Amino acid sequence: MHFELHEIRSQEFIREADAYRLSQRARRSEPPPRAMAASTSRPTPLRLLAWLRG
Repeated sequence: MHFELHEIRSQEFIREADAYRLSQRARRSEPPPRAMAASTSRPTPLRLLAWLRG
């Protein structure tokens, strides 16, 4: 019984490690798109621009 539990738990660890490695490999192979990074920044409010102009 103890050996069976140990075997099941080790298989779970192996699956988790495989999933982690796959996610890491996917992150390294795909650079983040630049268009998305630019769209997340907010434009400067018009009031602030007017205030800076004086």
